Amino acid sequence: MLPSFYQIHLQQQLKVTEYLTLKILVYLLACHKQVSLELLASLMPYPIQFESRRRSLQRFIKLDCLQI
Repeated sequence: MLPSFYQIHLQQQLKVTEYLTLKILVYLLACHKQVSLELLASLMPYPIQFESRRRSLQRFIKLDCLQI
């Protein structure tokens, strides 16, 4: 889904779990074309409650290494 240059760079900058979360998030955005945090949290394949997934996504999006 991501070009190889971005994959290599992101793998070096992010932890394994953060990189996998980013890949899942990019996939969900490409498939559903929705940017609503609640919708993305409901589609995430994590085995935790909805509110926990939503908070997890919020924290992930606010990571310093993802800020431009």
